[in-house]
Amino acid sequence: MSVALALVGVSVLGTWGIATIALIVSGIILIVAPGDAETVSSGLAVGIFLLIAGLISGGLMQIVAMPLMGLDPPLPIKASSIISHDRMKEWANAGPLRSFPDGIATEVRLRSLRVAIVRQGEEVNAMAALCPHARLPLGSFPGAPIKAEPVRDGCVMCPFHGARFDVSNGSVVRQPFSSEFNSNHPFLGAFQSKLFFWNMGAEDIQTYPVRIENDEVLVGLPR
Repeated sequence: MSVALALVGVSVLGTWGIATIALIVSGIILIVAPGDAETVSSGLAVGIFLLIAGLISGGLMQIVAMPLMGLDPPLPIKASSIISHDRMKEWANAGPLRSFPDGIATEVRLRSLRVAIVRQGEEVNAMAALCPHARLPLGSFPGAPIKAEPVRDGCVMCPFHGARFDVSNGSVVRQPFSSEFNSNHPFLGAFQSKLFFWNMGAEDIQTYPVRIENDEVLVGLPR
């Protein structure tokens, strides 16, 4: 993607996002304080309309505009799509072991697949790079202010909505928008949970077999 196209896309998304937030905030204000006694019913109706319009606008922005920017639509990935390790016979070189930072999910592209490599000392695990909740990258976007979260208690956390996954088997150990995450991240958690009212859960994430040969990380992929 060219720099010019990226700037146009960011401008469009930014303007659309501000308009969406304005609709939602205006709707909430009118619902909470609809006006005097004579206009309370009309104010409440307008507030509900603006709130619904804002939520629809936010959903359309993520589902329609994001794919046009080359980003994945925020649609859930079902655990039923997980492929077992015994069907992964093609080995791809992800790179030298020491090229992966310790305790941080690092995304690589392996034969068109987006794979997150998680190194903890000499132990390496590999999993799908996109969180199954809304297909946002576990390692965040390059240069984005939202940074990848360090592995804690053997789990990697999606930095966008807080879902946590066991790096060894991909099982979900905490759902997105938990009370702890929402408290620590008011915008990404408490606010965005309103936009994702239709998608509040995450399922297990795909993992890949890993082996180390000559200090190179090899990842098993499906044929």
